[in-house]
Amino acid sequence: MGSAPAAPVFDLQEESRRFTERSLLLQRHWAMRLDLAPGIAFQPETSESVEDQVRETLWAEGLTLEGAGPELEAEVRGSFAVLTPRREPGGRSVAATLLLGFPDPEREARFAALAAFPESLHLRLSDGSVAEPAVDGGAGLGERLPAVLALRYVLPGGLEPVALVSGHPAAPGSWPAPDSWKGWN
Repeated sequence: MGSAPAAPVFDLQEESRRFTERSLLLQRHWAMRLDLAPGIAFQPETSESVEDQVRETLWAEGLTLEGAGPELEAEVRGSFAVLTPRREPGGRSVAATLLLGFPDPEREARFAALAAFPESLHLRLSDGSVAEPAVDGGAGLGERLPAVLALRYVLPGGLEPVALVSGHPAAPGSWPAPDSWKGWN
């Protein structure tokens, strides 16, 4: 029997260096986020943010992209594929992560009230039309809405999102697209 790989050692200087190296990416990424209500956040994903998540996932396992090996790298990339923007027939598709987080005493009731919320998050486009999301809840927890979902929108050629709109009674609203969404790809 082989021994398990040693757990990565926390190195404050290395973590500080890595954070500093990633800080511009993180600022661009966070500038795209919309906080829709307490406990509800909409985080657009970009090719750059997905690549960062792949690298961070490997780093959490004590590996680098260069040292992971092709099979593990493919597995990790596959787990983030749903978030990767891509060209589609007739346009491009973009993805966002919907994050739902509530305090324990109200969690189950809030998740129940938001059951169809992800499907209600439409993008109003520059020509006035609407893009509806394809929702991927991952493995999920059975009948309960998962706390993290991927939403994918197909944007016809040349159109840009100008607002995020929800008609869901538990979280209605319209949020203008921040200027940072011009880089949503």
